[in-house]
Amino acid sequence: MNRVVFSIILVCFVFSTGITQQLSNSTHLTESRVVLNPAFTATGTELIMNGLFRLQWLGFTGAPFSGITTLQYPIKKYNMSVGGILHFDKTGPISKAGVQLNYAYKLKQFLSRYGQLSLGISGDFQQYSFNGSDLIYNDNNDLLINTGKNGRFFTSFGSGFYYLSNTREFKENTFFVGASVSQIFTTKVLVNEFDQTRLRHVHFNVGGRFYNYDTFLEPMITANIVKPDIIDVLYGLKFEKEDTFWAGLGYASSGTVAFQGGIILDKFGNKLSKLRIGGLASWGVGTSIAKAGPGFEFYIGYALDTN
Repeated sequence: MNRVVFSIILVCFVFSTGITQQLSNSTHLTESRVVLNPAFTATGTELIMNGLFRLQWLGFTGAPFSGITTLQYPIKKYNMSVGGILHFDKTGPISKAGVQLNYAYKLKQFLSRYGQLSLGISGDFQQYSFNGSDLIYNDNNDLLINTGKNGRFFTSFGSGFYYLSNTREFKENTFFVGASVSQIFTTKVLVNEFDQTRLRHVHFNVGGRFYNYDTFLEPMITANIVKPDIIDVLYGLKFEKEDTFWAGLGYASSGTVAFQGGIILDKFGNKLSKLRIGGLASWGVGTSIAKAGPGFEFYIGYALDTN
């Protein structure tokens, strides 16, 4: 019976995203910001390739599973950067997969000698699918059950900015702030006669890095807003030792706590490259969300300095 109730709740939640939050929840892993804010694309001089894979609500069948892979390249001669993102997300009978293209222009020495303001735009091209065979139910003869498949292709566009007070790592304390809007313009999604209107999502990010020789402490706040009544706020604190490891704690206003950590392999295959491998574990502490079960994320990233 619990599985049936959860299936009903899950389907209602997925379809209700037509008027609520429609993008995957953000994570405390800062490398994922490039998906929500195109201005974060290759902000430095490194070519970046990374992947992030996420499992949520492991206590339920049909729980959300999502992932992204990115390629970011700085065009130093023209103070620009470009990026491509492959992404997918599956929750029960609903799945989404697509390609996002990012472009950012960098204004050097903005407000300070080493300050930088990045302005970015993005285009997302996505396939939205519903597979009724993934529904969980008890009565096979229920006429209301739709076991067929349906899908639609749609596009959306976004933009954002990202300001960094100091582009030099491990040199001096740094302040950063960014904001973006996803789905500024989008086409409609019509699945099984249901018109899922796509809404604008506003993302805000602010924080800093406080250096001490070869280490830094990074407090950060991230907010995602969909209409005034839907706000998800993440509070994070990360510690990192240069070219060695990182660890961090996080809390989300949804009632979730998280712990992350990983290792950094310097000069991996090249004296100017680094490999980062890590993960994040999360679990709910609120009365209702605690029953959803834990979540896990795996991250791997490769960066090659093009200087």
